[in-house]
Amino acid sequence: MIRNHVRWAVKVADAIAAMPAMEITTAPMLSLFTFRLAPEGVADLDALNMELIETINNDGRIYLTQTKIDGKFVIRFQAGAWTMEEADADMAIAVIAELAAKLAVKVSAAQ
Repeated sequence: MIRNHVRWAVKVADAIAAMPAMEITTAPMLSLFTFRLAPEGVADLDALNMELIETINNDGRIYLTQTKIDGKFVIRFQAGAWTMEEADADMAIAVIAELAAKLAVKVSAAQ
């Protein structure tokens, strides 16, 4: 089970790293890593990422938490629930991609 969680965390991190304007802020350590949305030209990335995590959590399909790394607001992903399956990792990728893209479009239109 732990090996699967580690593998799925890497899978999700790799998928997020490939998304436009996303950055991995801490590489996966076991089944935990952090990331943030960081499109060019956005002055307040902390506020943007607070909005992203609120959007993700209000959506209800997945739940993520946050922390600060080197003073920057980041989003935590943990693949560790006992009942987690690979389909859950795939859903997390899809939800994060969908909602981050919508937020990026909103921010781009506002600039």
